[in-house]
Amino acid sequence: MHVTPNTVPETAPGGINHTARDAPSGTTPGTSSGTMSGTAAASFRAEPGTGAGTGHAADALSHEARPLPAGQPINPEAVISVRGLRKSFGRKEILHGLDFDIPANSICGLLGRNGAGKTTALSILSGQDRASNGEVSVMGRQPFEDIETASHLCFARENQKYPESFKAGHVLKSAPWFFESWDQSFAERLVRMFRLPVETKIQKLSRGQLSSVAIVVGLASRAPLTFFDEPYLGLDATARQLFYDVMLQDYLEHPRTIIMSTHLIDEAADLLEKVLVIDDGRILMDADADSARSAAFSLSGPAAAVGQLTEGRSILHSRRIGGLSSVTLAGQPDAGLAAAAAEQHLEIGPVGLQDLVAAIGSRPTDTVGEPATESPKESR
Repeated sequence: MHVTPNTVPETAPGGINHTARDAPSGTTPGTSSGTMSGTAAASFRAEPGTGAGTGHAADALSHEARPLPAGQPINPEAVISVRGLRKSFGRKEILHGLDFDIPANSICGLLGRNGAGKTTALSILSGQDRASNGEVSVMGRQPFEDIETASHLCFARENQKYPESFKAGHVLKSAPWFFESWDQSFAERLVRMFRLPVETKIQKLSRGQLSSVAIVVGLASRAPLTFFDEPYLGLDATARQLFYDVMLQDYLEHPRTIIMSTHLIDEAADLLEKVLVIDDGRILMDADADSARSAAFSLSGPAAAVGQLTEGRSILHSRRIGGLSSVTLAGQPDAGLAAAAAEQHLEIGPVGLQDLVAAIGSRPTDTVGEPATESPKESR
């Protein structure tokens, strides 16, 4: 389909299809599709237990916080509230009954490995896909094909589809039709920061440049709800850090709800106020960021001494190299363990968020389900 620069694309820059707003002065909007096209306290998903140090790993994690009670209604105070969310493609269930709340004006990390279900979840929250079962409330409304919800939301991703004739500049020129809080001067500054070639056709942009388009749209939209799906793909470390810095600064100046899916967890850890860890379509961890950072610790030293001291304790992850061993344990060390470790010259240390996610994601779940595989629509 050929679209001129002054024609509203069928797909909005942020991945939302809805009725266009009044066109900027000097432009003549076309027509859009009218609808979207198909388009807090810590809470580990574990049975209550006795706390760190003894018993099953899931039990040890549960002392940090508990899952939402079964049957708890949608939370009207949360900007996003999800209960029992399930999504299937054919006979394959991809999301297995997700429950979580996201408060307004916060940065939430949707963390997990590729194929865990992050993109599927964001597609449902943004109204671009329909849940197979469960309740989803976004700003108090069901998001699927809801124009009111779409008008407050931007879903930024590097694989967004645009008309064949579109250049990067056309995307930015059409954005004000869809985002009432669009900041053109900020967008132009971001274009310079990320060295985005606005006169190059979208089809000829590199993956990193496509990610830059998504970042510019997501940030400059200033949408009350902004979703970034792996926004850094193809960007080098310097450009990724620039994105994190600019996003945090703009969030502090213009608070809004941001959800960012990522598997580069340590890079984004300092940005996050809330953490959702998803694996095989299940929420493994639902925590505020401070609780997540103190949810586990490591014990390292000679393998025999480590094994003796951790016998009967809840081990989330273990690694052995030669005669040395390092284990990840849930919770924080009690006085007895700390004293014994010091006596045997073992090292107790913190566990980064990336390592914690890897540790809890590598454990078998207590919930019956199929092994994690990528769905036709879930590529990351």
